Formats: sequence, structure tokens, C-alpha cells
Amino acid sequence: MSAADKWKKVRTTTTYKGFVTIDRVTYEEPNGTVTDWDVIAGRDSAATLAFTPSASHVVLFEQFRVGPEKALLELPGGYLNSNEQPVDAALRELREETGYHSESAFYAGTEWWAANSSRRKHLVIVANASEEFEATWDEFESGYVRLLPVSELMDFLVSGELTDAGLACRGMAALARSNPDNQVLADLRDHVRKLLVAP
Repeated sequence: MSAADKWKKVRTTTTYKGFVTIDRVTYEEPNGTVTDWDVIAGRDSAATLAFTPSASHVVLFEQFRVGPEKALLELPGGYLNSNEQPVDAALRELREETGYHSESAFYAGTEWWAANSSRRKHLVIVANASEEFEATWDEFESGYVRLLPVSELMDFLVSGELTDAGLACRGMAALARSNPDNQVLADLRDHVRKLLVAP
């Protein structure tokens, strides 16, 4: 029996619905205590770690974030649309936010958004991303496309100034352990392996 088998869900009530949805979930704990928990619910999201040709730069999107009250450089990404696959969503968000596109995509898996969330975050890593389109932001988006030299990527990921740093690091580890079925992604995998072990 797992720890989860001892928890009994009593009810779920949506208490807030805006940019995020908050559910109040009531459980009976193993000791019989009944407790309420706030759970962040809603659609999954997908982000893209996009490397330009020759893996010289990574494509980022700079935008103001209300939580930290500052502009952050982030991986392009956003919510999945209804019935949309994570890879399709990640490539769409990359195109919409930055105008960049790639035909070489590696699905690097997914992780929980947080311990108090039912949402998942997906990551797609792409090689040879190039600017092919005009960015098409929605009414709630504005910002700047930034190219970060790959030589600065690892320092940036461990700086604590990127909301999806853990997602990116886990995804790079997944790519480094993979056996891609095409040479473009295999070359990027080899480059990522060097990044992960560099002093």
C-alpha cells in the first residue's frame, strides 16, 4: 500500500477562476483528520529550450512578471490548447512569442508544476531554431526576444533568475541520456553533454 492509498478525497470545490484556477480539495488523512488544501488546477503548459544553428545561442523571451515585479528572461512557452499535443504547443508558443521555428524537436518530458498543483509542465528542446515568422502576441503579452550565448547558459540556469530553470536542466539531462533518431538532434545531444560536464 502506498502513502496515497491512505488519503481519501471527500470533495473538490473551485474557489477561484482567473489566470489560474484554485480548487479547495478536502481530504480525510490517515489519522482521520479532515483537512482542506488549496490546489492550483487548470491546463498543462509547454516550454521550449530552443538552440539556434550551431548551438551558438538559446532563444529566450523577456517579459515583466507580476510576482517578482521585474522583467525575467524565460523559456518561450504557455498553456496547451484543447486536445493539443505538448510538442505542438511548445513549437506554437515558440513561434508566437519569438517568431522562431524549428523542424528538429526532442520531447524532454514533463514534471509537476508544483506540489500543490494538478498541472504538468512539458519541455521540448529544439535544434537549429531560426527566425522565420513575425511574433504574434496575444492581448496579455509583450516583451522582447533575447538571444543568450550558449557559453552563458549554465550560469544563467543556476542563477535563480529563470522560472523554468529546473525544467530546462532536467530536460537537458534527458536529452544527454537519449539516443535521437536523427543526426541534428544527436549533434545537439553531444553539445549538451559537454555543457553539463563543463567546469
